[in-house]
Amino acid sequence: MACDTAPDILYPYPVRLQRLDHLGGHEVKIGIIGAGMVGKTLATGLAEKGHQVRLANSRGPESVAESLGASTAKVTPSSTSATLACDLVFLTVPWTKVRDVLRSGGPKDGRILVDATNIFLRFPPEALIDDLKGDSGSEIVARLAPEARVVKAFNTLPFTTMFAPLPDGMERVLFVAGDDTMAVASVSDLIVELGLHPVPLGPLAQAGRLMELGGPLSGLELLTPAKEEA
Repeated sequence: MACDTAPDILYPYPVRLQRLDHLGGHEVKIGIIGAGMVGKTLATGLAEKGHQVRLANSRGPESVAESLGASTAKVTPSSTSATLACDLVFLTVPWTKVRDVLRSGGPKDGRILVDATNIFLRFPPEALIDDLKGDSGSEIVARLAPEARVVKAFNTLPFTTMFAPLPDGMERVLFVAGDDTMAVASVSDLIVELGLHPVPLGPLAQAGRLMELGGPLSGLELLTPAKEEA
């Protein structure tokens, strides 16, 4: 499905796409917790764009190095604690592991935490979705990581779809939500670097629910014409 314009549920104020200047420049230190397909795909993709990337899992750096194989030269296998200290951290673990990962309070001092999780208690084909009693997963993550600026992204499409080939001149839309507009802008910039088209939707309490499993944007693939370079 293609769209010529972004949905009208955007922030009512401009979100400036910056090159992460307030985080120290283009070569940002990025941490990814969760070394499954999602984590490894993000790690290698962002490392290829020139970022310093640390990747961690629950079994330790040696396990990460083994799973990376030839990609280890570009991505640094790391511990969870060291990864949480990066400028910007992706959370790509299964939902059932989130509380354990964030038991220390998550990233500190206003670092950005990108919540890429989905609230599966059990994965397909025998899927079981967590009943959050009206809450959203990203709001729970924000409470578990009170010093972080939480942004919801990279959860509405399977990665096999997200980075699948596109028709010429088209980009794939990726929805983004967050309460801090500067954090949303930073994550949107990374999305652009990965060849996707960010669409900021608004705060976590409202937009996070739209992006949640079972929400109207979960699994929705939209394409938009790519902007011509000046």
